[in-house]
Amino acid sequence: MPISETVSSLITKIEKLDHDFNMYFTAQEKRPPLQALENMKKEISLLMRTAAISQNLVEQNLASQLINRFTTYRQKWERCVRDIEEGRAKPGTKFFGGFGSSDLSDLKSAADSVERRDAEAFAMSAMIDNTANKFIELSKKYSNKSYSFDAVAEMLTKKIGDVREKFGNNFSFDVYYEDGKVKIKPVRR
Repeated sequence: MPISETVSSLITKIEKLDHDFNMYFTAQEKRPPLQALENMKKEISLLMRTAAISQNLVEQNLASQLINRFTTYRQKWERCVRDIEEGRAKPGTKFFGGFGSSDLSDLKSAADSVERRDAEAFAMSAMIDNTANKFIELSKKYSNKSYSFDAVAEMLTKKIGDVREKFGNNFSFDVYYEDGKVKIKPVRR
């Protein structure tokens, strides 16, 4: 299975695992999904080994982003479970600070907002990485110029604010060769 499909599948599994842990932290489940976490660690390790031998920079970056995201979640889950096991916290509606109310809908709303922002940032980062890699590939092919991935990605990141003012969040980048130059143009989706 290509790395991009594996990453897509793992994103869904991580989101489900996060939901399962949140159910435990809010006392809606009696046991934490530790076995599912161990299985996910094995899948992430396999992805790391596959990405390490891949020659495709886009796939390597995509895998790296997912591994970093999983590591952040894993550390949060393990810390919270440890806090419960050691008596520093109790599962319940105020486990994450309560957000000013004991109502679970408030907790769910706050969690959904964080997940939505995280997903948007992940998608934007993937689009920047794909655009940078395509620009580098076309520059090498047509003009025999070599650019640093970091430099191109940084340039794109700096322009995101201006592009969002013009198109909102509904845009992508078109990379093409014209008049002896490789160009990047934001386009409305």
